This record gives sequence, structure tokens and C-alpha cells, in this order.
Amino acid sequence: MKRIIKAAVIVAALAGGGMAERACGQYDRAVVALTRLDYVYYNVDNPMSVAVPGLLPKDLVVSIGEEKAYLHRDPDGSCSTDLVVRPKDSTGTIEVHVDERIDAERTRRRGLVRLRVVTLPDPVLYLGYVRDGDTVSLDDLLNKGYIQVKAQLEDINLPLEAPVVESYDINRSEWFNVPVEVSGSRLTAEAREMLGKARRDETLYIDNVKVTLPDGRRVTLKAEFPLK
Repeated sequence: MKRIIKAAVIVAALAGGGMAERACGQYDRAVVALTRLDYVYYNVDNPMSVAVPGLLPKDLVVSIGEEKAYLHRDPDGSCSTDLVVRPKDSTGTIEVHVDERIDAERTRRRGLVRLRVVTLPDPVLYLGYVRDGDTVSLDDLLNKGYIQVKAQLEDINLPLEAPVVESYDINRSEWFNVPVEVSGSRLTAEAREMLGKARRDETLYIDNVKVTLPDGRRVTLKAEFPLK
């Protein structure tokens, strides 16, 4: 009886929910499993796994347009088809080709998926552990020794470095002088001196926040914190 192998079907799945097993070994359909549904983030490592029913990982050839993205083995992966894709361009699409190795010279196409490339979203600013827009304690700002402005990427299921806050301006609603300029992320003595004259019904403004993202881009953000 002639054995029939189904053509590869490529499915993108959410990490932790879309796949019940690792994409290593035999399954009822071929899979390219990503950390998102149909897109990858520009200039960061996006983990990816590949499987084809009836084929061992060593029989698979996974390729991607080299002018569009880098593709390499995931050093933390458990099988040979645990890969990492890093797009070179911040827009457009990339194609992931999954082929079966017939012999040293021939391959057979088993799947193809086109993935959109998107940039990381803007991070959310925090003052200490207080999120942008939430009320912050004036006593904490004045008395705790280490308070800093932080930028956090939210809803990103990737092991990325934290965004780096390079500098910012700090002001309050009843302060009519120029804002205090801060280099780095930590509140300075000059900023604390300005806060020492604040009332608890004022609003603290963090403006012109220069943040470097894990993909190398630099964004400018701002935030407000009512004082209590």
C-alpha cells in the first residue's frame, strides 16, 4: 500500500496556549509555531519551532530570505528545529520555507508561511513601581533613597532586555520655573529639592523621556503622576 504524506500546513500559535506539545517529533500536521499569531518583531530574536508529520527534524530544511531576516538555531532549544528569526527591516513581510530533504541535492516543499514584520510597541513609563497616570506618594519620592523612571514593555512574550531610560525632564503643576533636567533614570538631588516644595494635590510631569528599545530604536515619551 502506497504511503501518503499530507502536504505541510503551517500554523502560527500563541506560546503557552496554541500548542499542547513541543514541535519535535511526529504530529498530525506540519507546524511552524511562533510566539504570536502571524507577525514577528523587528531586530529582536523571535523563537520559532517547526515540525512535519512523519519526518524527523534532521529531514527538514528551514530557510528564509536572507535579505529580509536572519535565521539561526535557538541555543536554548531542545531539538534541531527550534530556531530564532530576526527581521532586518522594520516593515514588510518575510517568508519561512519548510522543505523535506530527499537526498544531498534535492528537497521537496512542505510548507510556506508569510509573516508580517512589526516594531515593538512604545513602553509604559513607571516612577518607581507606580504606573503612568496612577497616584504616587510624595513621601516615598522624598524619603526613599532609590527612585527611578523606568520603561516597561507590556504584553510582550519574549525574553528581551528592558528598555533603557537615557534622560528626562521633571516638573510639577505648581512649579513655574523651567523643568529639572535629569541624565539617566534616577531622581537627582535637584529633582528632590524641587519635589520638597510640592503639595499633595499637585501633579508631577515627566516629559521628554528618551528611551532606547531592545531593537535599537529610540523613542520619546511622557507621563503624569498625581501626588498624594
